[in-house]
Amino acid sequence: MMGLTHDGGTRNEQGDGVREGKPVAVIHLDLDGATHIYRAHGWPYDRHDDQLFVSGLRHALDVFDQAGVRATLFVIAEDVDHRGKREALRDAVRRGHEIASHSLTHRSLTALPLDEKRREVFESRERLAAELKVHVGGFRAPGFDMDRATLELLAEAGYAFDSSLFPTARSAHRVGVSRVAATPHHPLGAHALLELPLPAYRPLPMPFHPSYSLVFGTWYFRLGLKRFRRTGAPFVLLFHLTDFADPLPRRQLPKWSAALFTLSYLSRQWKVRRCQEMLALVRRNYRLVSTGQLIASRSTTPGVI
Repeated sequence: MMGLTHDGGTRNEQGDGVREGKPVAVIHLDLDGATHIYRAHGWPYDRHDDQLFVSGLRHALDVFDQAGVRATLFVIAEDVDHRGKREALRDAVRRGHEIASHSLTHRSLTALPLDEKRREVFESRERLAAELKVHVGGFRAPGFDMDRATLELLAEAGYAFDSSLFPTARSAHRVGVSRVAATPHHPLGAHALLELPLPAYRPLPMPFHPSYSLVFGTWYFRLGLKRFRRTGAPFVLLFHLTDFADPLPRRQLPKWSAALFTLSYLSRQWKVRRCQEMLALVRRNYRLVSTGQLIASRSTTPGVI
């Protein structure tokens, strides 16, 4: 972790030994288990347990512990109703990880009427705070599916930051701005809500966060990271539970594409090694801090930071 020194500078407490001149990076983990991955694709999931969620979170926390880093976990709030998931989340809180909202039910927000968007934004924050006894300051839209109305609801609900937007024309169009900056900025102008954008990846065809890079190869992550480093912007290293989870048994896969979307065609050991390599690449080039520390260090002055 990073704290203030007596002379107003910063000291690194994560043990990565990097110089202060390096840009900062944060680690995020989206907690989409099999329940919600299957629902998003219209596949039936009639099991009470969710081993993708449980094993993915357990192995991710072990990797973070071994690396001496803390992450922000973006939680689908209805998962706290499941005892096993709730206990796993409480364990993550005890280990020092931050909790943010990934909506209430993981529905596509841009397709919902305003009253349902409001429920996804407000109720998710309230339930996570009540069940996990934590402050919930951040939000990420399912599928990065963010629009202007939802941003305004986030501001109304009291969130400190959103991290749903890519610096692309598509994101800009959806939130009604001319462009989405690659650096942290205030998307609502005068309001203090901060957007912590996901890494720019163009001209690459897809984002280069680990879930894609596990499919394409570590070379894809190296290339995307090398290009992004030139911006000097804070870097969001975004993992998903699929990146660490045990593969689902074949009998639980309704069709061949389910193996791809859950990364169940890859062994857990192989995925974990690749994720550790990607994490090591990031900490070699960035100073790792918590999202809370990054947000607190940002000015609340409207406009691009």
